[in-house]
Amino acid sequence: MRRNSAVFLACLIALSCTLFSEEPPPFPSSEGVIFGTAVLSSGAPASKMPIIVLARTGTTESVHRLITDNSGRFVLSLESGRHELDAVLLGQSSAVAYAATAEADSRKETNATLVFYPAGSASGVVAFEGMPVPGAKVKVACLSSGFDYERANGGSSALAGEAGEFAFKVLPEGTCQFSASTDSLAGNAEAQIRREKTTSVYLEMRKKAGQDFLPYLVAVLAAVVLGAIVLKSGGKKEEPRSSGLLPERKPRQEHAARFSASLPAPEGRSPDPLSNQKVKAVLATLSEREQQIVKFLFKSGGRAKRSQIQHKLLIPKTSLLRNLRLLERKRIVKLTPFGRNLLAEIEDWLQK
Repeated sequence: MRRNSAVFLACLIALSCTLFSEEPPPFPSSEGVIFGTAVLSSGAPASKMPIIVLARTGTTESVHRLITDNSGRFVLSLESGRHELDAVLLGQSSAVAYAATAEADSRKETNATLVFYPAGSASGVVAFEGMPVPGAKVKVACLSSGFDYERANGGSSALAGEAGEFAFKVLPEGTCQFSASTDSLAGNAEAQIRREKTTSVYLEMRKKAGQDFLPYLVAVLAAVVLGAIVLKSGGKKEEPRSSGLLPERKPRQEHAARFSASLPAPEGRSPDPLSNQKVKAVLATLSEREQQIVKFLFKSGGRAKRSQIQHKLLIPKTSLLRNLRLLERKRIVKLTPFGRNLLAEIEDWLQK
């Protein structure tokens, strides 16, 4: 009995020494935790609203999805360091409704306040004479002192995609100026950004000043070079002798006209296509402007360039392009790029 008591006492003393010799466990540190408050620019708390926060340092980025409490408060856990915070509040349609930018240092306990201002988005197309301009550089400039929209979008410019499309996801509510440029084209437009809406922007580009004279300059230089060659060779060229057995060659244009006239007319096409019952039925379904375009195309042999239609019918280019696209979607007109112009043709099913 005494022996067992001695063993128990020895174990108890050893355990006590071990417990008191070890240091107590460290208290949890608050480093890396940011206690934030989301407030609308009107002063009201952003209560129970979904927030998306992009936290960015010089080398890392992290995205956090949070929901505020009744008072607009939230807790953000980050790596230790100084962070740039770009945040958006989503509206009921899950679109951007408000945006905020701030900075915070997570190396110490921080209380950060994010002030959210009304925001929306913009998407659009860059085009020249109705055709998309891929690779065009698109810039946006807005009047905003509320949040840094350039930082939130990763910059104030973007490159148009293969279909000429571009987008800016976070822009301040109000007026924004959009501009697009390439080496030879430029264009600009103004748009109103509305909260929780995506504004459509159409950027019609034009040739830069001096571009129209470039072909003439090339032609003049070519003529000068050709003249120098002729003068160097003596200025005279020996005319080919006719053997009397072959007919004299006609000018190229005259020969082409004769060849075209000698071709048979397409089968099934009436002398006056507008008198065809199928064509009449189709015209009855179109607007007055669309009827004008279709009738002109039929009178022009079923095809014409966009510039010819605009010149003859005196239709503004923007309105003409819009109506041509509508006719294309209705499968009445087929549009084909023609250099820097556009060739419009009546679909085959309507010409037969």
